[in-house]
Amino acid sequence: MSQTVITLTTGEKIYTVASEEQILQQITNNQGMMNKAFVVIGDVHIATAHIVKIEGPEQRQEEPFRLPEKIEQAEEINETVQTEEENNQNQIELLEQELREAMQTRDIFALDTLLHDDLVFVNHEGSYITKEMDLEAHRTLAVRFTKVSCSDLQVKPTKDGAVTISKIRLEGQEREAKIEGDFVYTRVWQLIGEDYQVITGHCTKL
Repeated sequence: MSQTVITLTTGEKIYTVASEEQILQQITNNQGMMNKAFVVIGDVHIATAHIVKIEGPEQRQEEPFRLPEKIEQAEEINETVQTEEENNQNQIELLEQELREAMQTRDIFALDTLLHDDLVFVNHEGSYITKEMDLEAHRTLAVRFTKVSCSDLQVKPTKDGAVTISKIRLEGQEREAKIEGDFVYTRVWQLIGEDYQVITGHCTKL
């Protein structure tokens, strides 16, 4: 983008997309004399008496277009926030995978780490399941999964974690009953100290 540079007596340079002709029209009267007043270029008020040089693109080596410092800082902050959100989302996706693997392999240690002590989970039958109830079911083999696969996962970031919505294919057995079907799981992951844990959840059978 072509710019005109206005140099002030203070040494400050002001960059504007206005042409040299447009600027001269603003700062001079009909006789070509310098107006002794302030002019507005962009959002900057400049006393015409302070202008010592006006250079159009053809009079100087073209300089790269520069964003105002505040806009540059805002963009840097925005990029940092976006990077943090992407990292958090990737971390939650990995934790979801670890949880599915722990369910299938009956990894009690992993389940104990990933589930919050105050977990309240509502299953597809409307029953409330606590963390200890879930761990006990795996310890005693009351629940045995032979397949826990995810075909769709959505991660919705929150202030202190994320909400996940996933479509899970379950195959296995619960006591004497066969488990087979597609379920939609909703989980709330919350940052506890330095680790994310599931604090509540719900599943619905499709």
